[in-house]
Amino acid sequence: MKVWHLEKEWDAFLDAVIGGREQKKAHVREAVEGIKKQVLDQGDAALTALSTRFDGWQQSYPLRLSEDEIQQAANKAKKKDLPILRGMIRNVRAYHRWQAGQTTRTRTYKRKGLTVKEEPVPVERALVYVPGGQVPYPSSLVMGAVPAQIAGVKEIYVTTPTHDGALNPYIAACCMLLGIRNVYRLGGAQAIYAFARGAGSIPKVDMIVGPGNAYVEEAKRDVYGQAGIDMLAGPSELAILVAGELSPQMAQVLAWDLFSQAEHDEMATVGLFCPSKDDLYRVMKETERLLGENRRRETVEKALHANGYLAHYTSLKKAQEALNRIAPEHLEVVGDDDAARDIRYPGIIYVGAETCVSMGDYYIGTNHVLPTGGAGRFSAGLSVDRFTKRRVLVKIDSTFLDMYGDKAVRMAELEGLFAHGQAIRVRKELLR
Repeated sequence: MKVWHLEKEWDAFLDAVIGGREQKKAHVREAVEGIKKQVLDQGDAALTALSTRFDGWQQSYPLRLSEDEIQQAANKAKKKDLPILRGMIRNVRAYHRWQAGQTTRTRTYKRKGLTVKEEPVPVERALVYVPGGQVPYPSSLVMGAVPAQIAGVKEIYVTTPTHDGALNPYIAACCMLLGIRNVYRLGGAQAIYAFARGAGSIPKVDMIVGPGNAYVEEAKRDVYGQAGIDMLAGPSELAILVAGELSPQMAQVLAWDLFSQAEHDEMATVGLFCPSKDDLYRVMKETERLLGENRRRETVEKALHANGYLAHYTSLKKAQEALNRIAPEHLEVVGDDDAARDIRYPGIIYVGAETCVSMGDYYIGTNHVLPTGGAGRFSAGLSVDRFTKRRVLVKIDSTFLDMYGDKAVRMAELEGLFAHGQAIRVRKELLR
């Protein structure tokens, strides 16, 4: 992991962290464009060919899994683990039900002669993309499906890559526990294009949610407008802000936190900001010492080497400014809780020594589908209201028309739009 002096190397540091994101995407866009053309030109045949290429299919399979197949796969999950899945679903559901009560209420605005009513209307069809290339993510299924259900989405589809067509038992078990039966064995950018367009036998959806690798992220960016997306949620990111001194034990803890996100993907980005050089190097030595204990060592090592960083700072304000510029997916603040106060743009902020990303990924209940690549500067994590749109009903009466009609006509004249003005005039003249 490269060590930076934040204040002295400010521009170079930000260029490496932020600029590096775009460099990684260049070759991804070209590859995704080829996949898009195949899917749109060839439909199901392309989806099967791409699954054979990327997911090791030894034969052709129906793209949609039958309910019997889902149940048979779910039966392979260990019974002792089912309460673990149920507990995660319960916690995620509890938080998102609370969230729905706070954010999806009908609102009415009134003034003399005017009534505007805003009410949330759920999308009809949503796709939950569940990553499964290197490892399966039943937790991401829960994070996508639960808020969709609470929002009132009528049709929820799940798609996930399957090695040689076999659905992961724990993803299957979560589907059964959630009551979801529309499950497809498709992954990658090809799945995003298929569901966004309704290619071949794949249904077209209104909304696509869920994290994925860089190829999935690029495809989601490309289809926005044909279908809604939750956000750009690509390779994992974690920044840790140390605001105080570290004990030797905490240095070890933070090393494991860095590993926890680096193990997702070799394109993951992880970094640590620290005011003490001694503490910073202590964390680095812990990562070197503990690296061999990682069961996914190869992925972790590649991510740390390519995208890991350690930043020594002397000004907390500059560290906060850097984090606002980077807008990482996850931020952990260790030491002074107040240090989080001026940091606005991470996808989520975990505060305190006991509060780690891994607990948020599974059991806190907050959503772990979060913006990456700096998208936290303009978007937030997946929520119930992301599955709804505002339905706006407006009614004015003659009182309002008399008060403001002539002013609106003059605005139409200023913009050179004659018919706009006439549409107002005729109401005043003919509907009395």
